[in-house]
Amino acid sequence: MRFYGKEALCPCRCDGAARRFTGCLCRVPAGKLTLSLRDSQLAMTQPGRYFVHKKLVLTACASMLGLAAIAASAEEENCSLESLHGTMAWSEVTSTAQGAASSGSGQESYDGKGHMKYYELYSDGVSSQTYSGTGTYTVTENCVATVTYDSEVVPWVYFVSADGDHYYWNNNQGTGRFSAGRADRISRGLLVK
Repeated sequence: MRFYGKEALCPCRCDGAARRFTGCLCRVPAGKLTLSLRDSQLAMTQPGRYFVHKKLVLTACASMLGLAAIAASAEEENCSLESLHGTMAWSEVTSTAQGAASSGSGQESYDGKGHMKYYELYSDGVSSQTYSGTGTYTVTENCVATVTYDSEVVPWVYFVSADGDHYYWNNNQGTGRFSAGRADRISRGLLVK
């Protein structure tokens, strides 16, 4: 219910002589408005008795509380090592500067403490190779992760969602290959052993 000066606007529709209101706006003097529960409806008592469905009022109140909770949680979203926890899966198409293409896919299991294990499959259309190993990672408060696979010198840079459900990457290795993509969490468990 919204109050404007000396009047209150409430959702209602006049149902003839029964004086039940649902759906439109009616003006009620604000100084003479009292709310009380009666049967399955919320009654606003004043001269003439006006009724508003309790469900409508409760739904509006619940909606306002929900929006306030969402706004409060959005302000507090930060990342940490724990943001990357579980198993992520990805796929990509890769090209070289000379135009040769290949594809790859894989799984990476992050322990939430800075260590990970991976399993990957690559194919150039003629042959395929698999890779597995371990790595380490860090995650900044603003959700930028750096991941070092095995003994690579240059870490990969990932942009992680605050809930850790996915991340985006762009190949920054400087090896003559380029690729970019997205990885999605497929399990909160560590599937790569």
